[in-house]
Amino acid sequence: MAKEVTVLGIEGAFLRGVRLEERNGAFTCADVASWPLAEEAPDGDAGETPAAPPDLLEEAPVETVAEEDKPLARALREAVKHFGQTEFTLAIPLSKLLVKGMRLPVEARDDLLGAAKLELDGISPFPDEELSPAAEVVAETDSEIQVIASALPAAAAAEIGAALAAAHVHVTRTDATALGWLRSLWPRLCEVEARRRVVLLDLGDGWDLAVLDDGAPVQLRGIGSVGSAAELGREVTLSLLACEAGGVDVGDVVVCSLAQPAEDVLTRLAAFGPVRTVLVEDPSAGVEGCARREAEGGTFDVTPADWAESRTESRFRRKLKAFLAAAIGLWALVMGVLFGYEIVFNMMRDHQKDLRKGAHARAYKEVLDMTNRVALIDRYEDRSTCALEMLKLVSDSLPDDDGMTFEFFRFRRGDSVFVRGKASQRESWRQLEQALRAAQVPRSGADGDEESEDDAPPLFAEVKPSDSSQNRDGMFPFTIEAKFPVAEEPGSNGGKSK
Repeated sequence: MAKEVTVLGIEGAFLRGVRLEERNGAFTCADVASWPLAEEAPDGDAGETPAAPPDLLEEAPVETVAEEDKPLARALREAVKHFGQTEFTLAIPLSKLLVKGMRLPVEARDDLLGAAKLELDGISPFPDEELSPAAEVVAETDSEIQVIASALPAAAAAEIGAALAAAHVHVTRTDATALGWLRSLWPRLCEVEARRRVVLLDLGDGWDLAVLDDGAPVQLRGIGSVGSAAELGREVTLSLLACEAGGVDVGDVVVCSLAQPAEDVLTRLAAFGPVRTVLVEDPSAGVEGCARREAEGGTFDVTPADWAESRTESRFRRKLKAFLAAAIGLWALVMGVLFGYEIVFNMMRDHQKDLRKGAHARAYKEVLDMTNRVALIDRYEDRSTCALEMLKLVSDSLPDDDGMTFEFFRFRRGDSVFVRGKASQRESWRQLEQALRAAQVPRSGADGDEESEDDAPPLFAEVKPSDSSQNRDGMFPFTIEAKFPVAEEPGSNGGKSK
């Protein structure tokens, strides 16, 4: 059983739509909508039509309206947008159907459609037209069954089918709106006990008539509009005469209407039996009744063969599109695997390279930092160029000159040694300068023995003496600044510095 049922019903001046949804094992009304089928009136007074000049009346061209612009097609497109689907059960008026009630032996159940076609061919006004009959069993006994047979003539099917095609709507089942009204109004129809009951429906699309015997419809007719109460009475009389059990008295006449029926109508119908009036407040109750019949498994279906073929073709196209989309997606996936493997492999390889580079860079930075720290510690622990050693070096380099005095000494680690003094002879401080230039860095070999002087680098990168002139005392004042080599940047030579 379907979890959701949506029915569109053509009723008078409206296309009505009802959706039922199953909740907790029961179907409840989830959505109701309606769309007008009347043509829009021109601007101005709707009751007046501008008069055309007499000489233009015969020459006025006949306007043709495209099928997709007709009211029914427009309403169907709005229904598609509202409900979000293109397949619906359709309910149509009795006035568009050929309908006949039949009593058949129970053996005829195996070929109901054949029996229905035979009966409908006898009452069809179009003898050359091929009918697609529908039949539904409404009552049965041990020996016979009561059947409602119906068919949709080709003319009515073509009119509705053109609008369905223009709106791209497909019909899954076609029911009669009158049967939906009987389903919805059934509790109120059976308030009075009667073996035979005549039900007249005046619900916006002309008069429909149903004759019920013991609650089962034995006759259904779409009467349409009538000019008077007498004409309506005549139609009721013809319907009763057409019933096979014609000798049964009418015990109840029920008039179902959206408004209070006219008194002359009630008076005329009173000739057939007691008359009751049932006022209908919900104009969509008939379509809702058809939806409930669908949910309950109703078999009445007058869908023409070309409508069914169009629905089947539409479903096939949807399945084909879905299959092609899936096939294209699978093909794209396979092609992506085949041709994208190398790209993905290269991307992953490059990514791994980047990861390794990052790891190597981090490791290198850690080693470099440690090396620089060790170099810094070694530099500060190196006493070979400390202030005392440099003072000793300057003292040991002084020439043998009793008149030479040593007045000032300044040491800056890693930068320079500054000496100021006086000499009795110019050559004395020159000898001191030469001694500082010749000073070498004290270094040890691998075996702990000091390396040869030829292998040791100079201690100072630059020795700058000042020009010295003899003063009044006959002394030669002098200054000497010895610059240490500039230390290399950490890491530029393995973290070592001179």
